[in-house]
Formats: sequence, C-alpha cells, structure tokens
Amino acid sequence: MVQPIDINKPVYSAVNISIRKPEVDTKNVTNPATVNNDNGIYNAVKIDIDNPRINSGETQKVYDYPEADGIVTYEMLNINPIALSSESEEVDAVPAGKAEKTEKGEIVEVPAPNYTTLEAEKADLAEKKTLDSVNAISFKAEANEVKRPEIIPSEDILPKVDISLVTENLSNTNKDIQAQQMEEIVRLALMEPDKAKDYLVSDVFSSLIKITEEDATQLPAPTKEQVQARQKLIANILAVEKDKNAVNNLPYPMTDEEVAFATNLSPMELTERNKEYALTALGALAELFIEDYQAKEGRVVPITDAPGVSAIVNALRRDPDSGVKLAAIDALRHINRPEYKEELSALFALAQKDPNPNVSKIADRAIAELN
Repeated sequence: MVQPIDINKPVYSAVNISIRKPEVDTKNVTNPATVNNDNGIYNAVKIDIDNPRINSGETQKVYDYPEADGIVTYEMLNINPIALSSESEEVDAVPAGKAEKTEKGEIVEVPAPNYTTLEAEKADLAEKKTLDSVNAISFKAEANEVKRPEIIPSEDILPKVDISLVTENLSNTNKDIQAQQMEEIVRLALMEPDKAKDYLVSDVFSSLIKITEEDATQLPAPTKEQVQARQKLIANILAVEKDKNAVNNLPYPMTDEEVAFATNLSPMELTERNKEYALTALGALAELFIEDYQAKEGRVVPITDAPGVSAIVNALRRDPDSGVKLAAIDALRHINRPEYKEELSALFALAQKDPNPNVSKIADRAIAELN
C-alpha cells in the first residue's frame, strides 16, 4: 500500500545531511529503505557532518554474510577475475564523446570516465613511459634530419701562374725551353696584363736579369758553311717575295737538309737570341710594375727603382751585339712616360752614337716619340 506523502515535509532522493549535529540512529532501523524523522522522508541514510556518530549499541544486522572455514579464492568459485573486470568495465563504462540531450533539448557531450584504480594508474604510467620514449626517438630523428652547415676546409690561395715552374724553365740549360717561357711571359703581359701581374715577383726578375748578363762572346759562333747556306736561303726568300712564281725557279735550289743546316743556330746565337727575349720580357713586366705601383700608391715610382730597368740600361750600353741593343731600346720604349723623359732622352742619345746604323736609326725614332 502506498502511503500518502505530506507535501509540507521535504522529500529527499538521496542523503539528508544535518550540518550542525550529524547523527545516524540505527536503534530502530528495521528497514534500511525507510527512515522516519522530523525533517522529512528519506530513502537512504541521514548523516550529520559536524558530529558524525553511529549508535551501534543495539544495531540490528541488515545483512548476514556467510562464514567460511578458510579463505575463498576465485579458483574455488571458477571465476576469472580478469574477464570479470573487463566485462564489468565494458558494462559500467560510459563511452567518451557520447552526446546526450538535456530536458531543454541541448546536446551535451558526456566526458570520459576517470579511472582511479591501481590498474588504471599502471596503464597511465606505462603510456607515459611509451610517450616519453616516442618523444625521445622523435627528438633524435629531428636532430638527425637537421642539416648542419657543411664545413669546407680552406685551400691555400695559390697564384694562377706556377712561379716555381717559371723560374725552373728560365734556368733551364735548354735555350729553347727558356725562349718558350719568355715568349709566354711577353704574350701574357701584352694580351692579359691582369694575369701577368703574377709574374711581378723577385724570382722571375732575377732569372730574366741573369739571362741578359750571359757572356756569349766565348761561345761557338756559326761556321763558314752555315753562313754560306744562310746567304743562299736569304736569296731564295727575297726572290719569292719579289715574285711568287719564283718558287718553282729559285736562285739556289736547296734540299730540306740544307735548309735545316742553315737555320740551325749556334750556341752563341741561341744565347744572344734569349738575351733579346729576356730584355723584351723585362720591359713588359717593368711597365706592369710601374702601373700597378701608381694604382696602389698614387704616385709614379722612380725609374731607377723600377725592377729590371738597370739590366736593360746595361745591355744597351755594354753588349756588343747589335740585336741585343735593339731589344734594349724597345724595352725602354715600354716605359715611355713623361716622368721619365729626362732619363730616357739621355739613354736614347747614347744609342744614336752607336756604330751600327740600325741601332742609331731606332734610337732616333725613340727620341721622336719622347718629344
């Protein structure tokens, strides 16, 4: 039979909590489902917070637990605790992210359950360690993927010209090797002066000056037969220059061996030829040195301080070979500047008095260029 509810008394659906004097009276509790007091109707237990007390003087047992002679285990009951735990979790667990509607029709997402059991704590700890390991591995992988700046070892800055090889060639006893190296110096100085600046070192100037100072007077001169063969060869060349049809009718027909014999230079001639080459190279390099010095210092270097000029002057004044004197005049013409007019005029005037007409003639031209 359903008892009528007094509307003047409060109805509680859970626990009645008395703040000032909490008390649970279990003396007259005969049915745990119903508790009568002056504050209302309860379907659970009345608890006073400030003074909680349970009067168990004459407490009547609500449940009777069976007593056993020993410890009862899961094995005796044929129960798998792991399966039971997982099944209970599946039943009791509230799926995370499930949306429910409220009375007002609003959709509220149910949060995931918060497990506080020992197994859950172990699982969280194991998951944390796994994440830490993954993060550590990821960090290492990212560190390895970072491209570090490539360090390129520095290389020695070497000149574009191998000076050691140049000086070796200039000191070679083979006059042809000397000549080829000096021809390369002159060509580079005239065609590519910026690259030729690598030759502006003391070793190169010293080697060239040494060549100009060689004494050729004691070396073997061309033989009488060579002189005669050269005279024939010169006559043939002049005839062809005058008439090209003279190739088939030369004044002095010569075999290839005779031409090679005529053109073969004697040791004295090789030395004199290389002296001419060395003077020309010194003049070209002296011009580069003077221009480079002016660009760096803002003034013109004195002619006496220009490297190689003294060797050129000595060759012009002292060498007996007319070809060497002509080469010296041409070398001085490379440094023809207004600042050097006085010194060059004196040198060319000296060359005008040379007994060789070719030397005096070239000296006249050089003086005209100065004026």
